[in-house]
Amino acid sequence: MTTATATSVLINEQGALMTLTLNRPEVGNAFSGAMVDALYQTFSDLAARDDIRVVVLEGAGKHFCSGLDLVDGGWGFNERSVGMLLGVQRRIARLYLAMRRCPQAIIATVQGAAYGGGLSLAAAADLRVADSTAKFCAAYIRIGLTGADMASSYLLPRLVGGSFAAEMMMTGRAYAADAMDKRGFLSDLTEPGAREPAVEALVTDLLATAPLGLRLTKEAVHLGIDSSSMEATMALEDRHQTLLSMTDDAAEAMHAFQERRPPKYKGT
Repeated sequence: MTTATATSVLINEQGALMTLTLNRPEVGNAFSGAMVDALYQTFSDLAARDDIRVVVLEGAGKHFCSGLDLVDGGWGFNERSVGMLLGVQRRIARLYLAMRRCPQAIIATVQGAAYGGGLSLAAAADLRVADSTAKFCAAYIRIGLTGADMASSYLLPRLVGGSFAAEMMMTGRAYAADAMDKRGFLSDLTEPGAREPAVEALVTDLLATAPLGLRLTKEAVHLGIDSSSMEATMALEDRHQTLLSMTDDAAEAMHAFQERRPPKYKGT
């Protein structure tokens, strides 16, 4: 099933997989207000969608997302009041929070520019695949602002380490995909136009897991990153494993292992 949300984001559902396509290729998929609102609403609604288990986020055309559309994004920057600008910041910020709270695994597939808000989109995903045309840039500092914006100062240090994150945010340099891959930002780096098989392989592996197990694993990974201690993290893991051990899917996995066949999960 294919639908469109304000035409700036295309939604394609195939079974348990949802593909979201940023659809403003004429401006490098730069963020308009309509695009941000559509993405926020979609990720928020996914909290109630048990039928969708994996989300692939992609950009149409040559670029993933070139950041905020400062020319024709419908943001109303002519006013330039503190209240208006704070409202814009909060309007965009809620998108990244919705991605973080979204229980589905999110794969970002990146080509061309992932600048500013586009870098943060990729960073807020759970897994990232890029081809060698991709470039990543915390571009905010290039327009007279702080280099820490749209969750970059939270996400980047956790993904690439504090030193390199500081370099990215303080210099505003653009980094090639291989540089990001070396620092662990990417799950896979491919040749131009060859991302689809790598993404499909990830989707296949993700969909082969127990539905509740995948959701709780995403939850544990994110809570573990922010945990105050190893003890707190392991307490969460113990609760998750105890709960899942009582599910029908856990029993099915045991039977499938004993019978040497793939398990048939039902999400119960």
